[in-house]
Amino acid sequence: MKQTIFLLLLISFTPVLLTAQQKLTLNDAITIALENNYDIKMAKSDLELAGNSVSLGSAGFLPKVDLAASQTKTTTSTQQEYSSGAYVDKPGAKTTSTSASVALTWTLFDGMKMFTTYSRLKGYRELGEMKLRAQMENSISQIIESYYDIVRQGFTLNAAKESVKISEERVKLIEDKVEIGSASRFDLLRAKTDLNADKSTMLSQEVILNNLKVTFNNLLARNAASDFEVDENFRISEGYVYDELKETAFKNNIDLLQSEKNKSLSQFDVSLAKVDYFPKLNLTSAFTYSNAEYEVGIYKKNTSTGISYGLSLSWNLFNGFTTQRDYENALITLDKNELKIQSVKASIETNLLIAYKNFLKNIEILKLEEENVSVAKENLELAMEQWKIGTLSEIDFRDVQKNYLTAQSRLYTAYYSAKMSEKDLLQQSGIIMR
Repeated sequence: MKQTIFLLLLISFTPVLLTAQQKLTLNDAITIALENNYDIKMAKSDLELAGNSVSLGSAGFLPKVDLAASQTKTTTSTQQEYSSGAYVDKPGAKTTSTSASVALTWTLFDGMKMFTTYSRLKGYRELGEMKLRAQMENSISQIIESYYDIVRQGFTLNAAKESVKISEERVKLIEDKVEIGSASRFDLLRAKTDLNADKSTMLSQEVILNNLKVTFNNLLARNAASDFEVDENFRISEGYVYDELKETAFKNNIDLLQSEKNKSLSQFDVSLAKVDYFPKLNLTSAFTYSNAEYEVGIYKKNTSTGISYGLSLSWNLFNGFTTQRDYENALITLDKNELKIQSVKASIETNLLIAYKNFLKNIEILKLEEENVSVAKENLELAMEQWKIGTLSEIDFRDVQKNYLTAQSRLYTAYYSAKMSEKDLLQQSGIIMR
């Protein structure tokens, strides 16, 4: 009965996790990270800053209004002559002057600078949106990688637990044989040594898994001590076509989109560099008030108010060729950003092709490892029966047991590698968020 139960456990090997733990799916983890991840929050703040700059005032469309006011007191000890010809000697005489003004300056024409600036500000806001998306994609990529590493290490831990069960059963059977004299104490000590080695491997794997979970919680910006279980299913699609992925990548890859946006911003910089070739026309208007009170002199008080308005035209005729240099530098930057686009396209094509070929090879490896595990499992079952009846030595059985565990480890690694190749394909194609 014990042997039957043991074989059923071995053949139907599946990861066993505590049901009391929270079940965390990959989609749940991505949702939590998009809301809580610190890097994403900072990218959202940068986008908000860029959005706040998009306004008519920032572009220079709106007028500038300044309010100024002042009051001064002057003390003098000089003799003052009245118009009557008399002299007054009044040391410490004070003069009080009060003034206030509201001045308006409104640019009516500046070589289309305000229109170009407004479009440029909107471009930077769009670039901020792209940077946010890039950060979200990078975070999702990290989550996928970390999540499936936890899945892989969870499988490895359960394989280690199964190895411990096998070794425990082996020790019990040898103890029974020692009692009836069909096995030596040397065989028992060797079996216990192997059991302790398996237990040590299991404990080390638990440390690895626990550390991965703590790091994963930090990635989600939640309590590091939160425990959870994961979905063990490696869902891998095989219907990818390279040409379709390449076409999609040239439309959606976030690095390429950012490079194209930077080129667009450079075109605005070229337009802004030409602004100084044109005149600037301003509308000016002001309301002023002034009042002066004298303790000595011809006047006792002088008050005036008034409104002024007019147009001012300025046109820089020569500034040491600074405008020409700025224009030429803007053209150089524009050409540089065009080269950047071509470089990014080449990198995308290279990385996508590598990821695609890796994906195809990893799928082949995965199928081979699935077959190897099936063969290794059947071999272990046969070895168990032969060892029990004494036709297989302890050393040979241990080798078969190790081979089965190694085959399982390679299978989990193959699953993980195939999933990471798929993730790279989706990220390079710009569809990892879909």
